[in-house]
Amino acid sequence: MNLRDKILIEVFHQKLLSQGLGRETAGLHRDNLIFFANAYLEAGEAMELKEVDADTMHYFLSSWYPTKVKASRSELAKFISTFKKFYQFVCQARVVNRESRDEIMGVLARKKLYLARLQARRRGKNSKALRPARELNGQAQGMDSPFEIDQSLYLLVHNLSRPEARIILDFQLFLDYFSRRMIRLAPSTATLPKKDLQKLNRMFSRPEALPANVAQSQSQRLSLFYHFARCMDLFIIGPDMELLITPRTERLLELNPDQQLVILLDALWNRLRWSELEKFGAQGFSSWAQDQRGGFAELISRLPADTPNSLSGVLAQDRCTKMLANYLAFFEVAETAVMFALKEMGIVDYDYKPGRDPFFAKNHRGIASITLTKFGKRVMKYLARKGRDEMGGKSLIDLMEDGLVWV
Repeated sequence: MNLRDKILIEVFHQKLLSQGLGRETAGLHRDNLIFFANAYLEAGEAMELKEVDADTMHYFLSSWYPTKVKASRSELAKFISTFKKFYQFVCQARVVNRESRDEIMGVLARKKLYLARLQARRRGKNSKALRPARELNGQAQGMDSPFEIDQSLYLLVHNLSRPEARIILDFQLFLDYFSRRMIRLAPSTATLPKKDLQKLNRMFSRPEALPANVAQSQSQRLSLFYHFARCMDLFIIGPDMELLITPRTERLLELNPDQQLVILLDALWNRLRWSELEKFGAQGFSSWAQDQRGGFAELISRLPADTPNSLSGVLAQDRCTKMLANYLAFFEVAETAVMFALKEMGIVDYDYKPGRDPFFAKNHRGIASITLTKFGKRVMKYLARKGRDEMGGKSLIDLMEDGLVWV
């Protein structure tokens, strides 16, 4: 936790004491904020307390905390109480503006929803069969909404010849596996059971070389697919950590392959939090990597298509290639997860450095060269153009370079 947050929390703590709040209660509010800043904001979001927005707060209460922390309803309720007091205080102190405070307060006002979601994860010990999420007495409200498809990207994908995207068939197999079985997440880690990981891996078009006692995080494909399904609301976690398929799964499978590819690409680029693809507690600054994804797309799009592009040595002396190499080396999630997803989508291929260190080999690090497909070049140019539009036409590469220098 940085010094600014430490000072802010301590000033808040002293303010509570001066208002007559008991030391134990004031100390609990302080401890809640320290946990929030250390375990969630700094570890996964690279964000300070004053930078928290409504979306970040919603994600913490609805997904991160219930998944990562084995806690009760009362403990989550205390966090919500802490946040209400704290963000009221920092607004009065003019650390955050009134608009940001009101948006956060709007999230915190949905306390009953967050407590109900937490309870749904913790209760129920006697489920015998997989039930569709639509049968959960309204818990899956909103899980039948249609997918929004970027029509410009769809036309691009639909009209271009492209390599076979293994991800389409493999993701369909992944979803079909869960629709036919009752699956409960491992209670201690909230990840897929080990006995199912090997079975799923053997079903895919190109199985990974996984250790016998595999964990979900060791499989690039299964980890990616699990988080795709979560962020797209294809299943929810019900009683007793049971995975429950939602009607959105059927909606996705009814679409054609080009539409499915566009939806998965949009999920990777805009909907999935890249911090979810890192191991818990990793210090890979994944949220910064995602903030700079427009520049990342720009750098990739500038590579010549259909030829291996070395990231090191005399062949990689130009500014863009050096920056791309630095981006992948610094942001672990980009090299280990995002590049893998782009490869599965037929956008890039890559080779690792020969004779890699065993640690790098185990963790999928050390990309030596990238081959960009013609299809991938058009897609990455499109994503880079959207990034420039969002930044008001500013140079994405200049912004990325400034960010990397600052880091």
